[in-house]
Amino acid sequence: LAACAASAQNADFVDAVFEVDEAAMIRAVNAQGGNLTNLTFQITAPGQAGAAFPGVASQVMYLQYTSVKSAAPDDQRALSVDVVGGDFPAGVSLSLAANPAGTGSTGSGHEVVLSNSQQSGVLVTGIGSAYSGTGAGQGIPILHMVNFATENLDAATAGVVSLQYTLSNY
Repeated sequence: LAACAASAQNADFVDAVFEVDEAAMIRAVNAQGGNLTNLTFQITAPGQAGAAFPGVASQVMYLQYTSVKSAAPDDQRALSVDVVGGDFPAGVSLSLAANPAGTGSTGSGHEVVLSNSQQSGVLVTGIGSAYSGTGAGQGIPILHMVNFATENLDAATAGVVSLQYTLSNY
């Protein structure tokens, strides 16, 4: 009888509760991974009278991000761009092209053309749970290309256009 009491079993249960934060974070960086606040496009006069203004070199910035999705209908995210201040110079537009990169469900990239008449667009759709990394050259590269025709330019309209990039549910 004593041997049975020594081998008796007793059990208790504990629930393991897992909480996962939903996240949608981005930051703009340069190719070296440093914070980026400005992209400068200098539309310069040609070197010879009678010539059109030469094209402007395109620039790349990176949007580093972390996204952890929730349940449907909030299981997909988009990266959008909006003009939130300023006006484009007369005759100038800005083309932006996104090439999703990172680890996880990085989505599909799109091209957006911004101008005084087109103030917003969606650069990436279908982002799920994913992240880009934090180092040099990591993130979603956004190629910025300036479009213009010399005959439509007006130097008096030069200025600053403020762009806002947003990672949100759609």
